[in-house]
Amino acid sequence: MFQLLLRLIWQIFQKLWNILKEQIHDRDPLQPSQPTTVETLSQSDDIKHDPVEQQPTSLTVKQKLRVLHLTTEFPPVIYGGLGTAVGGLVNASTQAGMAVGVLLVGETDYRGYGHLVTAEPTNNSDLQTIATSTRATLFQVGWFETLEAVIRLVQQWQPDVIHLHSFWLWSLAQALQERLGIPLVYTVHSLDRAEYEIGQGPSQCLWQWQTQEDVIAHADRIIALTESERELLADYCPVAKHRVRVVGNGIDDCAEARQAVQRNWSHDAPIVLYTGRFVERKGVRELIAAIPEVLNHAPRTRFVLAGGHRNCSGAEMEHWWLPAELQPYRQQIHFTGWLTPQAIAEWYRAADILVVPSWYEPFGMVILEGMLYGLPIAAAAVGGPAEILEHGRTGLLFPPKDVEAIAEAILQLVENPQLRQQLGTRAAKDVRQKWLWSRIVEKMHGVYTEATNTALCSKAA
Repeated sequence: MFQLLLRLIWQIFQKLWNILKEQIHDRDPLQPSQPTTVETLSQSDDIKHDPVEQQPTSLTVKQKLRVLHLTTEFPPVIYGGLGTAVGGLVNASTQAGMAVGVLLVGETDYRGYGHLVTAEPTNNSDLQTIATSTRATLFQVGWFETLEAVIRLVQQWQPDVIHLHSFWLWSLAQALQERLGIPLVYTVHSLDRAEYEIGQGPSQCLWQWQTQEDVIAHADRIIALTESERELLADYCPVAKHRVRVVGNGIDDCAEARQAVQRNWSHDAPIVLYTGRFVERKGVRELIAAIPEVLNHAPRTRFVLAGGHRNCSGAEMEHWWLPAELQPYRQQIHFTGWLTPQAIAEWYRAADILVVPSWYEPFGMVILEGMLYGLPIAAAAVGGPAEILEHGRTGLLFPPKDVEAIAEAILQLVENPQLRQQLGTRAAKDVRQKWLWSRIVEKMHGVYTEATNTALCSKAA
């Protein structure tokens, strides 16, 4: 009965929210928030694309495809892998010759842990010129802009396809799809039903899944980041199975990462790095539980747990996450707290081993980042890590939720510098051959073209 009551409250909230967005404000976003041209950025200045070293893409765009990204995160508004991935895709798409717009919904004061975007205000008459240059066009829209105003804005920019990155924006995306006839591509960055069932997330994941399921059912094309995500989608939403395409995320190369591949592999006090969100499904508790076993065999090993809850210090993260029984090992364990991308990049350069112990990982940008910096990676054999890494060649895989297996994999790397070097060097080569954005964007362009062609055929019929 309690669950039914909560679900009813959630459904009522969704309806009220949609009404609120229609009625609270009647101002046109074109007036207070002019479109802005932005030079798109990658994860940080330290690991951003180096234009001199960028491999040229083989993509040839005969007629510029106009793609509008609909998102709640875009550099510098980054709270996780979503913002990083959208920023990288936008950057690569403009370099590949597409005309790219970004409709950033939500916070418009550039809060987040990314970098401030270099921006130049423009006039409405400049929209076409801006969009066909090597830059993207950024539209900043608050949560309470009217739907009609946003539709007018999109109608003026005239995209060929809309790329949705967050199901929270489904009501807006659906209106654009239905009223303007623009094909919709939706990237499933994470499945909320899987977050609940596999990642043991909170019960609201199931309520949110109702909205996400509706997006998946109506999108013209759905992007799954991995084959395992495609399989979950086929199981959860059989009706959408034929519209799912697999296109992973990518990463940009940089000089600092290439230099890090040549790190010193011989020292006997290696740093084991974890970086990411501190939630149960990331396997942080299992990693922490494995630390005593590692230190009992290799007492000079150091553990760095980078990141944390927003704006939290390392001391606060330690207080919340380090159990009392690990206090004797406290000198070998360092919690950094919330970090900027530059600071994370510094830890990638300083570390010797990267551990990714997730229970559920739809893709795992952290895997690509570790590979780029030549780190040997020990990861749970789930989702993205299991598909990106090749066990014994570019990384070590272990069963999820297995404390002993985590300790064994870490010790294997700690005690064998030669293995660390072999895995890290191969991983660094592999990520540059398969996962640079210049390669990924070709696949994405194919999905955009397919969606637009299907829409044209439907209209002709």
